Amino acid sequence: MAVLRDLVFIHSAGPQGGNNGSTGLISRLEEALGDKFHIIAPLMPDPERPDIDGWLAEIAKTVSQARSGAVLMGHSLGGSSILQYLARNPEIWRDSNRFAAVFSIAAPFWGLEDWEVTDFSLTEDEQAVLAGCRPMHFCHSKDDKIVGFAHCETYLQHFPQADQIALNDAGHALSDGDIIALIEKVRIYA
Repeated sequence: MAVLRDLVFIHSAGPQGGNNGSTGLISRLEEALGDKFHIIAPLMPDPERPDIDGWLAEIAKTVSQARSGAVLMGHSLGGSSILQYLARNPEIWRDSNRFAAVFSIAAPFWGLEDWEVTDFSLTEDEQAVLAGCRPMHFCHSKDDKIVGFAHCETYLQHFPQADQIALNDAGHALSDGDIIALIEKVRIYA
């Protein structure tokens, strides 16, 4: 039996479980990728009142338990939080065997109008550190009504080395709609 590659998934803010948060997306990933990946999706601390320090500590703990060559993926706040984690811990991704790839899905670019929350924002120095992070993928649905598609475009302006996965009808939660482009891109790293 083949050993599955680890996929560390950091969920969105807000309630999780049932039809809430990232639960539907996690189920879709498990269904589509479960034959290739062992999905590790920890419950983040206090997701309805997230604190970046608590989230970064949980990400660090989870990443330390994942095998080398893991895929690191985050959805919404989870997507922006993994970027902060990577920017503050560049040695973790500069080891070319640590992560096969990084996927930030429907993540807010903190600092855009109506998204000015400095605790979650990447500083200019952190953005400069991440300029060398590869391979990095930003996935966003054009019909996302919670975190608009402009957030993805802004990330790509700051990280031109990154790849864009543009979906058309998956909304913010990606629990419905066509996500085959995301699935196919992740499968590359199996």
